[in-house]
Amino acid sequence: MSLRRGVELVTVVAVFLGIIWSFGEQPGRAAPAELTGQDYEEIKALYARYNQGSDFRDADLFLSAFAENATMTRGGRDIVGMEALRAERRERYQGQTGDVGRRHVNGSYLITATEDGAKSRAYYVLLDVTTRPPTLTATGYYDDEFIRTGEGWRIKHRTLHSDPVTE
Repeated sequence: MSLRRGVELVTVVAVFLGIIWSFGEQPGRAAPAELTGQDYEEIKALYARYNQGSDFRDADLFLSAFAENATMTRGGRDIVGMEALRAERRERYQGQTGDVGRRHVNGSYLITATEDGAKSRAYYVLLDVTTRPPTLTATGYYDDEFIRTGEGWRIKHRTLHSDPVTE
């Protein structure tokens, strides 16, 4: 191989490696931390708190899934902060407690690390269990962002996406 060919090859390799580097490590940007098995289980437990809090009209359990400054987006409406979430629960439950006769079921969790914590998409199915057999009443998915707080993982932002109803 000639010297000129060697220099051209080294130049091409250097440019190629530079391109790869520019799409990988970004100066000033930390790579997302790896999530542990415990992180995954704690995040999945947030779905259970949310679901059972809703299904059994337990506002404290429901709200324990959220960070203090959390946002929940449902039907294009943002509910921002713990006080607004608490007020939404009071309005929704209207002083009633106990089993509401429905069950939220989640699945297909796709949880990934982010720079600020984690994100996830998960499907939900809502069943009316006051009928026999139980009746499917709604389906959809959640897009979630999570942060780690002093009390553990919490939902930072939840967006509910309802599947369209077709007859």
